[in-house]
Amino acid sequence: MPLAVWAGVIGGTLGVLVVMLAAPADLFGRVPPLTGLLRAGPAEVAVVDGETLVLNETIVRLDGVAAPARGQVCRSSEDAQTDCGAEAAAALAGFVRGRDVSCRLNGRDREGFARAVCEAAGQELNRALVAAGWARARVDMPGLAPEEAAARSAGRGLWRAGWL
Repeated sequence: MPLAVWAGVIGGTLGVLVVMLAAPADLFGRVPPLTGLLRAGPAEVAVVDGETLVLNETIVRLDGVAAPARGQVCRSSEDAQTDCGAEAAAALAGFVRGRDVSCRLNGRDREGFARAVCEAAGQELNRALVAAGWARARVDMPGLAPEEAAARSAGRGLWRAGWL
């Protein structure tokens, strides 16, 4: 076979690969946007970590919240240490314990999990967790920045004893 034919075959193959890798969602279909309201009774709510709930077998991440992972150790200025991730999860569990939870779904995160603003007993969980100092406000949800600043200045949660 002439060199030009081989170059064409190789170039065509590379072109197809580039298209498949650059736009897989366009080729294989997009996941529909996730919106609406998800509700669960106390028996159908579980806390995974400081920013993740399971409602009726649906994994939901609190939108705009960044809590430490379980096992993340925080040290105070006196070298005392604690599992900040476990404390953040315990704080979230305290907010939902024995309560109905509803979440306004707002799309998916990078891992494909539902993102949402959730509430229990009339209290917005995203805001309450940041205000208690057990999560940071992410830049994609600047409305939580005042709660983070107040928690920091009051030394609540992660901000106590120089943990952060």
